[in-house]
Amino acid sequence: MSEVKYVGKITDLPEAPGNFIENASKKVVFGPLHFWPDYVMRCFDLKPGAGEKEPHTHPWPHWVVIYDGEGVFCIDGVEYPVKRGDWVHVPGDHPHYNYNSSATENFCFLCIVPPEGDVSPLLMGKGC
Repeated sequence: MSEVKYVGKITDLPEAPGNFIENASKKVVFGPLHFWPDYVMRCFDLKPGAGEKEPHTHPWPHWVVIYDGEGVFCIDGVEYPVKRGDWVHVPGDHPHYNYNSSATENFCFLCIVPPEGDVSPLLMGKGC
């Protein structure tokens, strides 16, 4: 019988399925299979220049905390520069995208969505 692990490092978590961002890592910190049945907290680590630049829309919101680097979140056509210590709320049904604006540093953030939002938006328009 395996022991339940209550503390760990994000870097030790496996790469999560459904990562739709090239040159980026996605790891599920908490979710239905790991202590949080109602939501999924993902950690994204985008290499310099990585990210999306085409908006997409879906019914669920995102709650985001930036914990390293600098990037841009675009919501409803407005680009918001963000950096370590900032938070972002993307309401459901609002067009949005994000990218790493640095040429040299990674852009890392935690993003919370409901379970139905934890899939690729490129797969039949679902998830992100």
